[in-house]
Amino acid sequence: MINLLPPEYKEELWGEERLRLVLTLGILLGVFLVCLALALLSIRVYVWGEINAQQILVESQRKEGGESDSTRIRELNTDVAAIVDFYTKRVPLADVIARIEAALPENVYLTSFSYATGSPRTKISLKGFASLTEDLLAFKVNLEQDPSFENFSFPQSNWIRAADIDFSFDFEL
Repeated sequence: MINLLPPEYKEELWGEERLRLVLTLGILLGVFLVCLALALLSIRVYVWGEINAQQILVESQRKEGGESDSTRIRELNTDVAAIVDFYTKRVPLADVIARIEAALPENVYLTSFSYATGSPRTKISLKGFASLTEDLLAFKVNLEQDPSFENFSFPQSNWIRAADIDFSFDFEL
């Protein structure tokens, strides 16, 4: 195809074509910028919402945490005080056994030892064998001389036989 148009008209056509190209590129650039602005705006709105949600959570945690922390600390202090009180009032079992062993005469043997801790007192139950009544009586006297032992309970059945006695009794610390 041969272009037989005059040069002025050709220039005018090229100018219109460039104008259309510039307008098309301008519109595309404008649409791109509008889409970019909308995308950035939506990201900003999303991030702003997330920040506000996190701030609300932090404030609620501070309110709950402040009250529960102080309550929890009070509970822990009470527990620690109870533990300290327990350890200061307790009597070590090794010491109790050593005192009982020191009070045992030569011919008295223990066959059973029961140690029950209670809130006000600790109860100890002993069972054993004594060859003579005098040995059992000496054991009783030795235990009664220890000031940490009290509230003795010697059943009458311990004193019936004169020899080969199976005894049992209780006392408290």
